[in-house]
Amino acid sequence: MKIECIKVLYSLLSLLFVVATINAGYLLMLGIERCDTKVFSRDHSPGHRRVLRVDGVSAERKLEEMAGRSRRAGDTEGEKIYGEALESLRATGGLRLTMLPVSPFLVLCTLGSLALALCLLILSRFTGHETMQTVLGIFGGFMTWVGMENGLVMAARDLGIARRYEIVDGMITGTRGEFLLLQHSWVFLVPVLAYLLFQESVRCNLFLFIRRRLKLMRGPTASGRIDNYAPRVAFFYVSCIWTFYVLLLFAFDERVFGVGSWFTHVLFFLCLSGSGYLFYRLTRERSAGGRLRYSIAVTVVLWSDVEILMKWGRLSGSWLRYDPVFLTVLGAGVAVSAWLIYRSSRRPPGG
Repeated sequence: MKIECIKVLYSLLSLLFVVATINAGYLLMLGIERCDTKVFSRDHSPGHRRVLRVDGVSAERKLEEMAGRSRRAGDTEGEKIYGEALESLRATGGLRLTMLPVSPFLVLCTLGSLALALCLLILSRFTGHETMQTVLGIFGGFMTWVGMENGLVMAARDLGIARRYEIVDGMITGTRGEFLLLQHSWVFLVPVLAYLLFQESVRCNLFLFIRRRLKLMRGPTASGRIDNYAPRVAFFYVSCIWTFYVLLLFAFDERVFGVGSWFTHVLFFLCLSGSGYLFYRLTRERSAGGRLRYSIAVTVVLWSDVEILMKWGRLSGSWLRYDPVFLTVLGAGVAVSAWLIYRSSRRPPGG
């Protein structure tokens, strides 16, 4: 019993470490964005701010939403600016937005993040310690993802792509275009996942399961010692976050599925069912490095449910209210997770 408690404790610590890295990535991106917006992207001279014209009902709906947010926050200036823009849109049928420029600061942050990731992966070649290689891989993947997101921010600004509106220096500015680019990056993600599916040296449990079910295994599972975990961990860190980001963005897109759609409920159910089972599997890992690697999947799957709950408004107050659909999905997810854990615990070692 004591040994089992220690395993659970170590698993929780590993999970918290990975959660901390993902949250650190969010805070770092937020810090870069705010610093860039307030200090390095304030040049209003011609040619430095692209002007984007937006037409359609979506722009009107977004302006109404932003005006409502400003009103609830007590921001009278923001409410006035959004209100005037809404009147102009209804009168002329179009809206002119400004886009922040691509500043040298943002370029340096992007290149610096990717360069640091490369240095960490190179540094991993000089240590044979499994846990240290795993930690270097996690931070390498973390910095790679920061660089990728910054790169998408630059592309969105340069192309004039916006997902929401904000007021910068008294002007309505298009922002968050990187999420639109990320959502449509599925065309690049699919070949990557297909390669992993057919590459038999990949030992991911999910891909192994799919290969067995689809009869894609041409021989026994690849075995043998892995000499350097860091590049594998960094790639897994990035690809795992990328995959679930795309899934969530499509789930929340009202043009495709929508926040309250069946797809979002199914995704919530699958992540909830899998997260409990994955945590149980995490406690079975014997090495510290193995626990850290497995924690990446547990964190991303579990955090997807957190994102969905926030979109549903369940985390902003008393979210466990009597909503039959939500409670049905929640109960079914917990039940399936318990069944998976029971089934795995009954399986003989090596089976």
